[in-house]
Amino acid sequence: MNRVNKGVMPTVGAYVMWGVLPIYWKFLQEIPSGQILAHRIVWSFLFILLVLKWTKQWTEFNYALRHRATRNAFMLNGFIVSANWFVYIWAVNHGYIIEASLGYYINPLVSMVLGVLVFRESLNRVQWLAVTVAAIGVLVLTFGYGSFPWIAFILASTFGFYGMVKKRRPLASTVSLGIETLAVVPVAIIFLGWQTSQGGLTMTTEPVIWVALVGTGVMTALPLLLFGYGAQHIPFTLVGFLQFIAPTLSLAIGVILYNEPFTGYHIFAFTCIWIAIFFFSWNSWVQTRKRRQLV
Repeated sequence: MNRVNKGVMPTVGAYVMWGVLPIYWKFLQEIPSGQILAHRIVWSFLFILLVLKWTKQWTEFNYALRHRATRNAFMLNGFIVSANWFVYIWAVNHGYIIEASLGYYINPLVSMVLGVLVFRESLNRVQWLAVTVAAIGVLVLTFGYGSFPWIAFILASTFGFYGMVKKRRPLASTVSLGIETLAVVPVAIIFLGWQTSQGGLTMTTEPVIWVALVGTGVMTALPLLLFGYGAQHIPFTLVGFLQFIAPTLSLAIGVILYNEPFTGYHIFAFTCIWIAIFFFSWNSWVQTRKRRQLV
């Protein structure tokens, strides 16, 4: 098995897991979104600790914690990704799966804009065309639907900033997630304790719900670990193309499984996004081919 084939399946597996997460959150919808998030943080942290021990990455983890700039950057990232998690869980359990999937469709384009503004990267004409076409779709959806797609915007922007920190300070996914969850786990524990003292903590009697709550740690960390492994073995352009598996699955789940409304404005907006994705992917393929010819 060559290097590319070795990395494709783990990467696809990660995106499939992310794509079907709406079903998982719907299963837990009797639990308030804030409590699901708190459980997700606590159990993710405990699961990552086990993975760090199993992979023998304690030294790297401790070194990253001692490095002040790295520690602070990823602790900030912990709050950013927690906001992303909360909005996504809330959106799924309140009937906004389609809008959430829109957020992850436009995320690569948001990352491109951040690359220009923050890293002083330049976009060629095709890339600017992709950004413009996607922006037109979002604007039409905004004016036609009557409200700005805040859920999509928050999900795309928070994940964009999350990725920006990752780019500034490359770190093993297990180590970075360990620091990120370490930053927010005290807040999650305090929140659960406060909910308990106020009588607001949902105490289900169904064992399967408790298993699912504990399983949020695995559902959070496992796709990240698969992605971290797979992305190291395949071209980044292929990673960019495969990432659209997740929002496509989520969109299908929202429309087919949960009968969320998919209006003409949605069709126009998503068509613009898909056209932008085509230009984006085609441009990446062309650029990669040119670089290979120069080598």
